[in-house]
Amino acid sequence: MPITRVAVALLCAVLVSTVGAAAQERKATEQPELQPPPGREHFQLKFGAGYDQGDFGTNDTTRSFYAPVTFRYLGERFDVGVTASLLYLDTESNVVVIDGQPTQSDRQRRSRDAGFGDLYFKGRYYLLDDPGPESFVPGVAPFLKVKAPTADADKGLGTGEWDVGFGVEWDKRFREFFVLGDVSYMFMGEPPHQHFRNRPAFSVGIGRQFTRDIAGTVMLDWRRAIVSNGDDAVELTGIVQLRLARTVTASPYVFVGLTDGSPDFGLGFEVSWKFGRY
Repeated sequence: MPITRVAVALLCAVLVSTVGAAAQERKATEQPELQPPPGREHFQLKFGAGYDQGDFGTNDTTRSFYAPVTFRYLGERFDVGVTASLLYLDTESNVVVIDGQPTQSDRQRRSRDAGFGDLYFKGRYYLLDDPGPESFVPGVAPFLKVKAPTADADKGLGTGEWDVGFGVEWDKRFREFFVLGDVSYMFMGEPPHQHFRNRPAFSVGIGRQFTRDIAGTVMLDWRRAIVSNGDDAVELTGIVQLRLARTVTASPYVFVGLTDGSPDFGLGFEVSWKFGRY
């Protein structure tokens, strides 16, 4: 397991540095716009797929596949969206899927099942805009997130309970470089005969705009374990953002888990299409 984690960590670095040498939102993120064109699109459709695996500190390997689809309305100072997904989980450990991520729980199960994931609703308000590289003030966007328990809890595809969370996202551009991150807190619903802790989390990343159409980002994510005897999830992710057209972006990514609270490694992609310009 340590060899696998080191290898994938190196792959994260190579993925970003290789794009640089060429002069150039489960994991993908969007870099700030350089110069937004006049007018704007009012809708966004995002779809993707991701695979990950890990042993979570046991002798068994858990594998999962996650395919989310997000539809979002883009307002002038806010956006609201809903995410649905398909899931596949193969595990013999105490693992449950939360927000598309296999997560340690306190219920032992054996599962090899597929089905619909939970529904997630998220709204953001753009409180502050990034005033530009001459200022250290970042763009700030508080958000609210609600999970509707539509996944089958008996299969380990969800917890079967409602979750509600809030947080703040931020980003700042310094010419071709940018930094971004978020801080959040999720109130976890508790299934019968199980005790889940509420979950604080944060992420921080740094990226570079290599060309108008290519950017690279490295992110560090932390999420507290939902059970008291579990390990916190810590992951390092490398992302490349490729602008295929003015309103279409593809974002392949790889990540490595740095603790037993995360999968050992994973990879995937996300495609974003903004439309409805008026």
